[in-house]
Amino acid sequence: MRPTFSKTTTAASTGLLVAVASMVVIAYPSVFPTGTTIYKPDQAYSSYILISDHNDKGNHSSAAVRAEGQVPDDVRLVDMNGNVVHSWAVAPNFNKRSRLLPSGNLLYAGPNRTIYEYDWDGNEVWRHEGTGSTNDLRWLPNNNRLLIAHQPIPDEFQAQVEDVDIGPWWEPRKRGSEEHQNGADIYEVNLAGEVVWEWHAHEHLDLNRFSPATPANDWLHVNSIAPLPENKWFDAGDERFRPGNILVNARNIDTMYIVDKPTGEVVWEGTHTYKGGMAHSHEPEMIEKGLLGAGNIILFDNSLFPRSRQHTGQTFIIEMDPTTQEVVWTYETEGYANIKFFSKTMGSQRRLPNGNTFIAEDNTGRLFQVTPDGEIVWEYVNRGGTTRPSPVPYDFTPQLRAMAQPEELAVTPPDNLEWRLTPDAQRQP
Repeated sequence: MRPTFSKTTTAASTGLLVAVASMVVIAYPSVFPTGTTIYKPDQAYSSYILISDHNDKGNHSSAAVRAEGQVPDDVRLVDMNGNVVHSWAVAPNFNKRSRLLPSGNLLYAGPNRTIYEYDWDGNEVWRHEGTGSTNDLRWLPNNNRLLIAHQPIPDEFQAQVEDVDIGPWWEPRKRGSEEHQNGADIYEVNLAGEVVWEWHAHEHLDLNRFSPATPANDWLHVNSIAPLPENKWFDAGDERFRPGNILVNARNIDTMYIVDKPTGEVVWEGTHTYKGGMAHSHEPEMIEKGLLGAGNIILFDNSLFPRSRQHTGQTFIIEMDPTTQEVVWTYETEGYANIKFFSKTMGSQRRLPNGNTFIAEDNTGRLFQVTPDGEIVWEYVNRGGTTRPSPVPYDFTPQLRAMAQPEELAVTPPDNLEWRLTPDAQRQP
């Protein structure tokens, strides 16, 4: 790779100008297996996984996974052994956020602020234009769709945004005079494309609460909008947790909110303080009735811009009681500031019917499932990064119910402490 000369410095001993060369080197792991690497069928919750690539390169420098943003099976269902059982060719997009509907249709956040719906055979059956929903989109039981956009806030609200001098570690931010802030706008649309409900963060949240570490204009970066399921808190009379209210994750200010659907008011605000507190989390959801931890909120805490060295380079899965905001369960790897489990900017998790937890380390494309005591009982490494994949039960759609369930073949990895590659000359042909 040809170096570029980026600056000159004066050599103290000679007074000569010395050119300092710099170059960008793209680094890849030298050995990075893909596919299913661990599977214990007797301990795992077996299902299909809805998955799509995110990176334009695979896990090796020569392993391109997309040609101009598209491969025939961009969004696909795989079984626990990594076999593709169904796929959809979708409109090319960098961020392939999708959800499988109970009908077997695929709801997909496409390019140019367009939401697509494809049937099981890949035919486009619905689209909605004008709402940018790359981070999250939800299907509602009334067959409406909940979408999120990040639109510039109106001028009258921008006028309330203040410039601020943050101190010696950060440059002054011209948030009011030079940056026009993007907000968070949630829309419920019906099949006719009509907006039947909407909510705008700038009307409810403090416009001058922000993180100096985030990019200009990106005030909240709401990345998840999760309707609350039926839950014990509401059953006991706590109106804040009314089913259908929306759990909103404002990534850039490390705070979650619950929006009361009938009134639009913010009725709950939450975060956590474990090892320095929330650090740009993703996908908080309330655990459904009948599952381990029902009523608690579980989330993927990435560790981007953490406040504590204990959190640096270590992603956590956090489960918390929303009424006390007490952390009741975590998944994390051991050791000080290790990066055995780390996804800087993406990720998701889901509590499973057998009490295990599905985890998607999206930046690396590593998906895995852990028991309540943290044992990994399934692991799959995608050919590139992933975009918030999700487990899909064998009987979730009519098409899947008509299919024979796949074989569930155990996969035992080699002992990494003892396993060695055999030299080329000693390998069997």
